[in-house]
Amino acid sequence: MLLYSILFPIISILAILWFFYRYLKEKQSLATVILWTILWLFVIVFSIFPSYSERFAKLFGITRGLDFIIIVVFVVLFYIMFRLYNRLDILQDEVNKMVKEVALSNEITLDDEEEE
Repeated sequence: MLLYSILFPIISILAILWFFYRYLKEKQSLATVILWTILWLFVIVFSIFPSYSERFAKLFGITRGLDFIIIVVFVVLFYIMFRLYNRLDILQDEVNKMVKEVALSNEITLDDEEEE
């Protein structure tokens, strides 16, 4: 048995447990936990039964199982990058709003300076 067929399922199970732990601590949404669990279950299946990747590949019109896995990894990575970019954009807008509010609440007018 190859090393990856032992190592990847162990890593996958640990990742699934970590996501459930984060969900219980209310740091992850249920949808995120479900999506990541499905992804890690695919990793387990494909590492134990590599021939299944070829079956999935043929469903999508891809000739080799490894090509299918690489395409799925790229799609997942682009999805994660898209989500991070959106989250970063939202956080930047929130920071800009807070800075404007603080600046306006601490505004010093010329009349205030003359009184001192």
